[in-house]
Amino acid sequence: MADTVSNIATRVQWLARDSAFSLTDTTGLQITNYVYRRLAAIIPWAEFNRTDTSASTTANQEAVTWPSVKFIDVTQVEIQDPSDNLNYHEIVPVRTEVEFSELRREQPSFPETYKRSHDGTQNIVQFAPAPDTGSLTVRITGQIEPDEVTAGASTTKFIGYMPDDILAHMIAADICYKRNQGDRAGQLLSVAAELLSSISGKEITPAELKTGGSNASD
Repeated sequence: MADTVSNIATRVQWLARDSAFSLTDTTGLQITNYVYRRLAAIIPWAEFNRTDTSASTTANQEAVTWPSVKFIDVTQVEIQDPSDNLNYHEIVPVRTEVEFSELRREQPSFPETYKRSHDGTQNIVQFAPAPDTGSLTVRITGQIEPDEVTAGASTTKFIGYMPDDILAHMIAADICYKRNQGDRAGQLLSVAAELLSSISGKEITPAELKTGGSNASD
C-alpha cells in the first residue's frame, strides 16, 4: 500500500515552499486527482492493469455492453472460441470503417474485428462478423483510470512510495507554475522525470509531466 493524501500533502507543502496549501479540502482533492490521473496515464503501471470478464456474447448480435471498468487504454480484446475448447482468441481493433462494414454483412461466425461506440444509451463494443454463439466470455485487458482519492486518509493505489514522491513533485510544480515560479517548477519536474524514468526503464522528459495548468502558465 502506498502513502496517504495527508502525507503526500506534507511533501507538497515542503517542495512548493507553501505550508498553507491543502490537498484535503474540496479544491485540493480535485487537483490531487487531476494530477494523479495524469501520472497514471503516462506509463503502463502494473497497479492499473486490469482484466474484465463481465461481458458475454449473444448469438447473432454484434453489440455487447461495454463493462463499467474505466479503461483509459485497451490493450487486448479476446473471446472464447467454441472451436478451440473455449480458449480465448484475440479480436483485433477495426482498421477502417469500410472493412468493418464489409465484415458485418457476412453471416454470423467467430468475430474478426471490433470497434467501440455508443448506442445513445450506453457504451458498447461491436463485433464483426456478429458472433454465431452466445454466452461466450469477452475478456478485455487494459489500463484503467485510478479511483479518486476522497480524503486525507485515502491512499493511492501505487505499490510503493516512489510514485507518490513523483506525484508530490508534480503537484508542487503545478502550484509553482501558477505562481509564476517557473524555475522552481522546472526543477521539481526534472526530479519527477528522473524518478519516473528509473521506474519505467525509459526516458521521461519533464515536458511529459506537465499538467494542462502548467503548460498554460509556462
